[in-house]
Amino acid sequence: MSVFSSKAEKVFIYVFFFIALGIPLFFYENTFYVNKVSTMLILSIFVMSLDYLVGKTGLITLGHAMFYGLGGYLFAIMVPEYEEVNFWIYTFYIMVASAVIALIVGFIVLRTSGIYMIMITLALAQMTFYFFADSTEFGGLDGLFIYIKPETSIFGLNFLDLDNEIHFYYLCLLSLLNCYVFFKITLQSRFGRVINAIKDNPERATALGYNIFHFRLIAYVLSSSLAAYAGYLFALQYGFVNPTMMAWDVSATALVMAILGGLGTVFGAILGVFVYESLHYGIEHMTQYWMFWMGSLIIIMVLALRNGIAGLIEQIAVGKRK
Repeated sequence: MSVFSSKAEKVFIYVFFFIALGIPLFFYENTFYVNKVSTMLILSIFVMSLDYLVGKTGLITLGHAMFYGLGGYLFAIMVPEYEEVNFWIYTFYIMVASAVIALIVGFIVLRTSGIYMIMITLALAQMTFYFFADSTEFGGLDGLFIYIKPETSIFGLNFLDLDNEIHFYYLCLLSLLNCYVFFKITLQSRFGRVINAIKDNPERATALGYNIFHFRLIAYVLSSSLAAYAGYLFALQYGFVNPTMMAWDVSATALVMAILGGLGTVFGAILGVFVYESLHYGIEHMTQYWMFWMGSLIIIMVLALRNGIAGLIEQIAVGKRK
């Protein structure tokens, strides 16, 4: 069974990862661009997790960044301040802890839908933001610093050095690939077919005997846990975590990236992040009014590409076959 939904998606994924593998070799002496792309890879995991929730499950949230920030905070809180810990063990701890938190939050927010769910997820995210922002124990607005990055040994063998930008880049790339394959496999499984059916016609899915609350809760937990993993990687990259990672505008920007790339396509999340961040970087260095031009360009692109950039690629591929 192929994880690809179309030939166009298959070609894009192969080309993208082939180019991504060579980026550190091309910019070996200028790690600024390696770090920049690493950030884009992390954001791609975050946006992909949101796309999974919005595009495939039909649950719109403005509080997804809460889990993005929690991933970093969980690590900063759990790890002893000046002690080197094992990356794999603490990754497991963070994924379990974030899944438990997502399960509790999901029981609350999934009792609502539509505009009510948007409001309650926004409220919970802002509550969490102000909790950490006003807490001196957790560093307030300055956040918490990670002084020593984890070591990555397995049975005494160490293959990665997280202080090395190139090593960290390939960890992010591998993480993105794993998340992409994981989402595609779940979406092609019986579970994926059910959540698609629930999104299209929840009444009919209920009439067929499916407990839509349970399926939505599982999707919510999976999505939120991987958002937390992305935040954990972000904290490791920059060595700190602060409340701004949880702000509502982070969720809103991620939603714009998902829409720009193509909601519900999964690979569109990668497209959305790289196009958005590239435009942001380019326009920001061209004019001091970059926010106006950036916003105008995004509006035009979203209106012109109703199915996102991924939809445009699919249309071009279909046109060429004809």
